[in-house]
Amino acid sequence: MCVATVGKVVEIRGKRAVCSFRGVLREVSISLVPRVKLGDSVVVHAGFVSEIIKDTNNYYHDLVATDALAGQILDAIKRENTKMHHRHVRLMNFCGSHESTVIRYGLRQLLPENIELVSGPGCPVCVVPNEEIEMGIKLAKSDNVILTVHGDMMRVPTGLGSLEEIRAAGADVRIVYDINEAIQIARECSREVVHFAVGFETTAPATAAAILEAGGISNFSIISSHRVTSPIIQCVLQNCEVDGVIAPGHVAMITGLKPFAELNKQFKIPFAISGFQPIDILHSVLNILIRINEEKPEVFNQYTRVVNSGGNLEAQKKIEQVFTVQDDYLRGFPKLAKSRLVLNRRWSKFDAEKKFNLRLNEKKRGQPDDSFCGAVLQGAMPHQCPHFGTVCTPVNPLGPCMVSQEGPCYASYHNGTP
Repeated sequence: MCVATVGKVVEIRGKRAVCSFRGVLREVSISLVPRVKLGDSVVVHAGFVSEIIKDTNNYYHDLVATDALAGQILDAIKRENTKMHHRHVRLMNFCGSHESTVIRYGLRQLLPENIELVSGPGCPVCVVPNEEIEMGIKLAKSDNVILTVHGDMMRVPTGLGSLEEIRAAGADVRIVYDINEAIQIARECSREVVHFAVGFETTAPATAAAILEAGGISNFSIISSHRVTSPIIQCVLQNCEVDGVIAPGHVAMITGLKPFAELNKQFKIPFAISGFQPIDILHSVLNILIRINEEKPEVFNQYTRVVNSGGNLEAQKKIEQVFTVQDDYLRGFPKLAKSRLVLNRRWSKFDAEKKFNLRLNEKKRGQPDDSFCGAVLQGAMPHQCPHFGTVCTPVNPLGPCMVSQEGPCYASYHNGTP
């Protein structure tokens, strides 16, 4: 009864709020602290918000800086750093949750100055090209269509505006927490329901399972913006100087170690499959440095409590049953071979692109947008954008990196770090 936890307010519903506890959403009461605002970090105890955390930067930084195990790992990192004569080392993460942890807990400030942590294209919302979002916008403007999306998609700006803007203009765009909620909406109405499905291999199995269980439902379909991780990492490593990779633990949870072993063999740099707690990331950094010093560029599975070498075979099977891979673009990237998961022929009745004869604007495919997001997704730091924190803010975002809670610009802005 005496344990409290910290969450971030992502939605307010009268006297209640939806809080994200590192991605897990729970509805809690704000009756004890009615001044709570969207985006506040709050202490939650027994289902009630008890207080707002006033200085989140110091709160999270101190949690790590004063932790005994973190101190031991940081000491070991300093020893390995001395062995390599303090040369510059550049490590890249490929997960939005990793970057959020790095920023929130001030891990860059705790590491030696010569060890550089940079963010890659790990935010699933950020990599979706505008043209795919615009397909959803065009559909949502139809009177007969309900478009369901995850909340982070709502405010991404495109040439046709944002989903939030067209909803304000009368389109029926609804925020859902998962695809099953979208299917339930379709079961309860006669209108067409189209779900905008985003995410990497972590989310794709849930979409596949829902499609397999949808049965004879005829008024439901998806726009699939699911992406495959390996081609994206491969493209970045071919074009960026990186000494080691902090690899996404929840992707590896599904795929197993094989895709990362293949990348490791090609690029001959250490990979650490990492969990998402600050201790996990520091432990991953340490093990990458050890392998650099020992000249053993191996794949290290730091996240053994979740990831096994073969991955989730049932999830892999469902992806293979439902999806096929095609060459396609991501935001800020050229066309990448076998990078997008789309429904295969057997399940084409659930493919909104085919069902509604949607066409992507090929002239715009692969073209840079007006934001700096493409550069940030390939290792540039948010503060290098000339618009960061001035023209581009969470209130007036120029791109998805400032919209999504997994976006590096959003995390940097809200935690007061570059």
